[in-house]
Amino acid sequence: IYGHYDVQPPDPVDQWISPPFEPTVRDGRVFARGAADNKGNHMAALKAVEYCRRAGGPPVNVRFLIEGEEEITGEALGHYVRANADRLRTDWVLVWDGGFTEDGDPALTVGLRGILYVELEAVGPGIDLHSGIYGGVAPNPLNTLAHVISALKGKDGRITIPGFYDRVRRLTAEELKPLERPAEYDETIKRLTQSRALEGEAQYAPLLRQWVRPTLDVHGIIGGFTGEGEKTVIPSRGMAKVSMRLVPDQDPEKILSNLEKYVDELTTPGVKVEVRRLGATRPVLCEADHAAAAAAMDAFDAAFGRRPRLVRSGGSIPVTIDLQEALRAPMVVSGLPEADSAAHSPNERYSLDHYHRGIEMLIRFMYALPSGGPN
Repeated sequence: IYGHYDVQPPDPVDQWISPPFEPTVRDGRVFARGAADNKGNHMAALKAVEYCRRAGGPPVNVRFLIEGEEEITGEALGHYVRANADRLRTDWVLVWDGGFTEDGDPALTVGLRGILYVELEAVGPGIDLHSGIYGGVAPNPLNTLAHVISALKGKDGRITIPGFYDRVRRLTAEELKPLERPAEYDETIKRLTQSRALEGEAQYAPLLRQWVRPTLDVHGIIGGFTGEGEKTVIPSRGMAKVSMRLVPDQDPEKILSNLEKYVDELTTPGVKVEVRRLGATRPVLCEADHAAAAAAMDAFDAAFGRRPRLVRSGGSIPVTIDLQEALRAPMVVSGLPEADSAAHSPNERYSLDHYHRGIEMLIRFMYALPSGGPN
């Protein structure tokens, strides 16, 4: 059973109703950073195993593999899994880091996007400069950074990095069928995101943009003077954090190389922009035509009264590709948080009803697994 205990920073802290690291129960939910992503899932799994032990022992041998680098695309656990594949040999893998769909159904995830996360640092003059005296001749790293970032993606949502789409796998009609949603799905996404309108590649339905199309997003820009009052300065440097979510068969290392060359073309003569790789992982596809997936389906149905949907996730779980390739065991990717759990946001929350039903689901799941393994 895999998951992670590290979490995203709580910022902006002033938007939390209760302290982010002091779990508080309100309206049947636990509010705290990490409650949904990913600690609540662990607690349900630990309690499920505990109850099985009290009843005489779990029906299967269980190993927990819980890491602390998932949110920073850490690579230590991936290296460990590959180096210790023989020791970690197993019949089944449960990646317990998923959640429910936007319309409230349980889900088995059959595809995860990969990620390439980079930092762009723009360096211009050796010191901050008076914008009146040197404006018009001095290079401005923030102006250049804004130009570079803006050029990476058009208003139509299409990413302009050369070769970016070359290896994007075209989905078959069979793969597209489970991704169909009614027209009102658009309104559901607008409600969950509290957005006036949806953006992105208009030729693709919103769900396809979320799950099976690659993306590029800016997460933060730092530089210059941002305090109260006025300070007319040309900053000497600026920085931005940018990530790209990748789909089969995109290669993050190839895209990084293309990005570095493209940024060199986009920058201005007086500014040097360095692209630093912060983390990367490849996308993953996994089947759901094995006994563990069937057991999970039945267990969710019994505990929640709803059969899971097969979905793809726009998110990334870095070690999943290592677990898949090194252990070569059938994999189930799923979890308990609701779609509106506000993971990565202020007031993250986790349903206590899902927690208790999730314990039942996991017990049923373990007892439904074939005793002889996948063969």
